[in-house]
Amino acid sequence: MSFYQSGQPATVIYQADPAVVQHLHGVRESLHHSCMPYLNHKVSVKTIDGQVHEGTIAGMDNKHMYLMVECPTDMGRGYYNPYYNPYPYPYPYPYPNNAILPLVLFELLAIFLI
Repeated sequence: MSFYQSGQPATVIYQADPAVVQHLHGVRESLHHSCMPYLNHKVSVKTIDGQVHEGTIAGMDNKHMYLMVECPTDMGRGYYNPYYNPYPYPYPYPYPNNAILPLVLFELLAIFLI
């Protein structure tokens, strides 16, 4: 990271309210504990922006839920599968049409089992 030194003190453009930060930490922890028992289960996830994703919970860490989603064989816009191989012979990947979509925990509005 680089800093521009102008000799003037830095001007704060935005600083989160400490109560909001504390609340977001609680939401993140609650979601993490609620979702961990459902690893490898199919779910539908709705984000606070109204996007809906369907897939399988592939993993979790303290900031993200990793959702395995099906994507078209032509590698649809927005998804990337590093194991995608249009010529699967001789070593096919076991999930050729899947990609991992990382979702930020505090942006999730609802999670439904399907």
